[in-house]
Amino acid sequence: MKLLSQLCVLIYLKKVALTFSLFVIIVAFYNLSMDKLSKDEIVYNKAEMYIRERMPEFAKRFFKYKKDILKPSSYYIYAIDIAYFFDYLKDNDRFPNMKLSDLSKITTDVIEEYIANTRTLPYKNGKKVISDRTERRKICILSSFFDYYAQMDFIPYNPLSKINRPHVPVGAGKGSDFIENLNLLDFVLNGHLPNKAGKRQEKLRNLPNKAGKRQEKLRNRDAAMIALMMSTGIKSSECVALDISDIDLEHNKIAIKTRKFPNEIYFSKYMAEILSNYLNDRLKMIPVYGHDNALFLSSQMKRLELRSLEYVLKKYSTLLFSDGRSITPRDLKNAFRFNSFEQTENLYNAAAINGMTPESLLKYYLPYLEQFEGKKGISFNPTT
Repeated sequence: MKLLSQLCVLIYLKKVALTFSLFVIIVAFYNLSMDKLSKDEIVYNKAEMYIRERMPEFAKRFFKYKKDILKPSSYYIYAIDIAYFFDYLKDNDRFPNMKLSDLSKITTDVIEEYIANTRTLPYKNGKKVISDRTERRKICILSSFFDYYAQMDFIPYNPLSKINRPHVPVGAGKGSDFIENLNLLDFVLNGHLPNKAGKRQEKLRNLPNKAGKRQEKLRNRDAAMIALMMSTGIKSSECVALDISDIDLEHNKIAIKTRKFPNEIYFSKYMAEILSNYLNDRLKMIPVYGHDNALFLSSQMKRLELRSLEYVLKKYSTLLFSDGRSITPRDLKNAFRFNSFEQTENLYNAAAINGMTPESLLKYYLPYLEQFEGKKGISFNPTT
């Protein structure tokens, strides 16, 4: 009997072990499949959930058209704003089971009521008034939605064409100072981060500086990111989206896949040296599955996120400047854009360097054109 009971216990333990191993395999397979999903796919899936669950069937036609035009983040914002609009119509019992034929019944008055309703949103214990920029964005997205169906002759006109949009001044500052940017890069390359010991600094004086050790591991990566944004004027989102295959050190250029034109940007030999130092470290790293081709990796060996890049800039700049100022990725981009415009004094050349249309660049730097035009006569010398 004792032998039989022991045999039964052994069989039971084997079954438990087999069940547990199967569970581990399933979990590992699930994590592997989740890693295979890119960030863009995750954003698209979230947007599709809004479209599927909170919008009428005919709205899918508009988003199918926009999917190849918009970036994933913009596509997601479109889905959220339009979903809130249909939620408003449903909550007010205007169109409980909305069809495509009902779209023509939405008048300018309905749109104005919706806009007035969304100006104040619940926030913590009170209410929050949205900014003019946010209100303008909501109106523009809705206008794009109705424009599509008007152009396809599903509705006679766009009811938002008569809506007054808030005036949001368009303009970009000069960005961070060029000398400050150089000081920041020098601090990243040669500076040292302090130990975050605080009051325990005296006790931990003889212990190794953990912040310094971490900095040494990430120094080449941080320097490459900051130098790349400084010298090429790319956006922070374009920087973290770069792959190893986008770097061409033979011709000193990078490929920006998200830009329509120009999608290739050249950089200096100094920048090539900084990138080369980082690539020597990067090619030795073993990234997480699905992040093999990412250029900039986090400490977890995954593609660096946008927030992490912003934090890196803030960390170094707040330590560099004693007054608490910090340099943002937008400051670096604006500084490059303004410097290229100031040096070339040519709208078309500056637009080509920055990957923009001349019309878009003109909107930003129209206030400075008179200043540039006034300086043209300084270089006139008929004797030379």
